[in-house]
Amino acid sequence: MTGKSKKAKRRKARARPTKTIELHASVEDDLLSLADVETGARPRWNRPRKLRISLRVDTEVVDWFKSKGPGYQTRINRILRRVMMEGKKRAGER
Repeated sequence: MTGKSKKAKRRKARARPTKTIELHASVEDDLLSLADVETGARPRWNRPRKLRISLRVDTEVVDWFKSKGPGYQTRINRILRRVMMEGKKRAGER
């Protein structure tokens, strides 16, 4: 068999050019403000438990969060939590 597997050749054949999407300043500001919103000081024992998962995220997204300094995973979690809470409010959930 030659150097590359059939699967690797198919992946290469399907490769699509990546498009870089630039965030508008207002969207970037909104995301940063979401990350900076304080959720209130809660005692450590009342904090939600964390679950280690594997999540595929665009490289540009991770690079952008990392460029804002240490704690990028915490910022991503805060933004996702804020979106979740707003979605629950709209749906009338608690």
